[in-house]
Amino acid sequence: MAAFDQLIDRFANVGNAAETAYAVLREAIVTSTLKPGTRLRADDLAKKLGVSKTPVREALRKLQAEDLVTVSNGNALTVKSISEEQLFEIYYTREALEGMAARLAAGNAGHIELAKLRAIHDEMKTPSVSSNLKLFRQLSGEFQLAVFRAARNDTIYRLLKHLQEQIRQFGGTTLTQRGRAKEVVTYSKALLAAIEKRDGDAAEKIARENRRRTLELRIKMLRGSARGGS
Repeated sequence: MAAFDQLIDRFANVGNAAETAYAVLREAIVTSTLKPGTRLRADDLAKKLGVSKTPVREALRKLQAEDLVTVSNGNALTVKSISEEQLFEIYYTREALEGMAARLAAGNAGHIELAKLRAIHDEMKTPSVSSNLKLFRQLSGEFQLAVFRAARNDTIYRLLKHLQEQIRQFGGTTLTQRGRAKEVVTYSKALLAAIEKRDGDAAEKIARENRRRTLELRIKMLRGSARGGS
């Protein structure tokens, strides 16, 4: 599993064995390197990570507390799967919270936070990024997180970051839909402009419309997948 090995290298120096195991496994889950439904055996994971079973079990307990890992088929631990119903609940919640975060960002963003948003937006527009799906997705996620930080509300930031990670577990991205990357660049430009103008009403409206559009595309993807499998 090359992607898993890359994560091990990436988080090699984050702390002790338990902290490393937690960092690697968490990132593997939220990036779908470990797919929903994957069985998580402490013995196997310990061998892959090069640690004993104790820190792996500690990491799995923390991930279970975060609702990223669940118990199934008796006492087996697996990567949690998100149902379609839960997916829609997440989107509806995100729409409300992202609207509030955008409104707060319009009132609270400082010079450094605005500069961060401008820099990410400018990078998203470059041809080398717009033609690289993985990099563009990463930057679009960073733009969202920068807006959440600019709201200067730790509770909203934590909730939205967690919801963002849950969506990424579901697999796939709406950026694969024709014209979506261009829409995201347009959205980020409009949201940035509203925040710069300190227009909370416009910022909230733009953020909510973007999340509704994402849900619309996600439904289209799900229905297309269902037809393809029938």
